[in-house]
Amino acid sequence: MATALDDYAIHQIVENMERVEGRNARWVDELWFHAGAPDGSLSVAGHLGVYPATATMDAAVSIVHGGRQYDVRFGRRVDGDRDRRQVGGIRADIVDPFRRWRFALAPAEGQPISFDLEFVSPTQPMEVAGPVRHRRDGRQLIWDLYHYAQTGTASGTVVVEGETLALEGGVGARERSWGVRPVFGQVPVLGRPPSSIGRHSLWMAVHTDALSGWLWRIAPEGGHPAATGGLGDDTGRTRFDGCTGPRHGEGEGVRFVELTECDLRFESDGKRLRSGELAFRDWDGGMHGVTLKPLTTLYAKGLGYGHPDFRHMEYKDGVAQTETHDLADGSTVARLLDNDSGHINPFAIEHFCEVVAGGGALNTHGVIRLGS
Repeated sequence: MATALDDYAIHQIVENMERVEGRNARWVDELWFHAGAPDGSLSVAGHLGVYPATATMDAAVSIVHGGRQYDVRFGRRVDGDRDRRQVGGIRADIVDPFRRWRFALAPAEGQPISFDLEFVSPTQPMEVAGPVRHRRDGRQLIWDLYHYAQTGTASGTVVVEGETLALEGGVGARERSWGVRPVFGQVPVLGRPPSSIGRHSLWMAVHTDALSGWLWRIAPEGGHPAATGGLGDDTGRTRFDGCTGPRHGEGEGVRFVELTECDLRFESDGKRLRSGELAFRDWDGGMHGVTLKPLTTLYAKGLGYGHPDFRHMEYKDGVAQTETHDLADGSTVARLLDNDSGHINPFAIEHFCEVVAGGGALNTHGVIRLGS
């Protein structure tokens, strides 16, 4: 049936605004953000997704501070109001497209965290070179997402266990994507994952006031570390894409085409990054290198990525959840890293990092997302 959104001239298929092309059960329209304090004292991340096939919108936020991670999650029914970017106490408002947003979690009884942040980006959005596609014998569409990312600065207030923290000069990244996402171990289970999906994922966004950078590498289990194809490659080889984003109105960015060095050193669990160096080549043959030092570690299970009781895409009207994790406890960390839902969405860990580039000439910050 028609909804209020159908009164606007925004249609792109011959259906009402409740339906999407293909009607795939894994179709999602989502946003994500992560902002951190440069001294490593605080990280705030959030996710909001709408799933037309299951008439559901969910949202989750996580805060890391003082050796603990705090998670809050909500789900609601979508009924002709996909444009209302609010679920429970979580909201994500576009103040000025591509330039300014507001992310907020309202305070509530029994909820240990709340925040109100403004995210500002002086640089253009960065897009991957082409759609990410995986098919299994042509039978089903597994992955077909349109992505873009931006970096910027964050400011505002964060409340943790009654303590009000001012986030000034925060740095972060946000991503928007829509299409079919590869989620397994969740409802609905439509088939086993193809071998070409990839096993290890590295996503990085780095911010400076003059230029931002973004790269994404997906590698198979036991695959060769060198990148051999774009993100749309379906042969099972390592895939890579990336680019820079100059300031608004200052021309186009530079495309990265090859990751020539990927030296990542992990903690004993093999998943949490301890330090690393990356080197990559751009389209014109220029070489770039960065050194990474994680300042905070946030576990994406708190945002619903692989959470056993809060699965993206499932119908969950009225769900509200709050969790607190002691990150000094080894068994708690192991549980947060455990893939107990069979989830293959590529991100399990988010690091807010100090990033050194240009042989030490540039010291800045960025966000690393890792999965394996």
